[in-house]
Amino acid sequence: MRSAALQPLLIAALVLLEVAVWQLRVALATRGRKRVAAALGAVNAVLSVVALAQVVTNLDRPANVAGYAVGVAAGVYLGVVADGRLAGDPVEHRVVVPGDGARVTTELAALGWPVTAQPAVGGGGPVTVLVVIVGAGRTAEVERDLDRLAPDAFRTSTRLRSASRPVAVPG
Repeated sequence: MRSAALQPLLIAALVLLEVAVWQLRVALATRGRKRVAAALGAVNAVLSVVALAQVVTNLDRPANVAGYAVGVAAGVYLGVVADGRLAGDPVEHRVVVPGDGARVTTELAALGWPVTAQPAVGGGGPVTVLVVIVGAGRTAEVERDLDRLAPDAFRTSTRLRSASRPVAVPG
């Protein structure tokens, strides 16, 4: 009886680990880390088979299915968080501001962000495209500053696979 009560928790833990490993494996594979990704694939397969076997052989226990679902959700979250923290890839933030963008450019530079301004023409007339490239660990910080300095600007951020020189980071 006791093992039946603990089984959903074991399944949730196995699936959490399996999904987190899967997400990390995919992230590493997209960065060209083939051998590590392949090794994680083997770990992923073992965890998956063990967890699914527990659910399929005990389909009469809805708590096992719920444990599986909770494990998937928590594993996705953990995998995304781990990828964000482990990623050393620089992130490019592109901001389109109306006009010459001088105020936002000056304020970003004063905060120490490496900003490049390029004049352009948008659908409504002259705009400036600002580019700020920072290490992945500084993304939330630069986004807070961009929210404050250019709250209505169009903005994108893209993880870069490589950069030709080290990213300048404020501080």
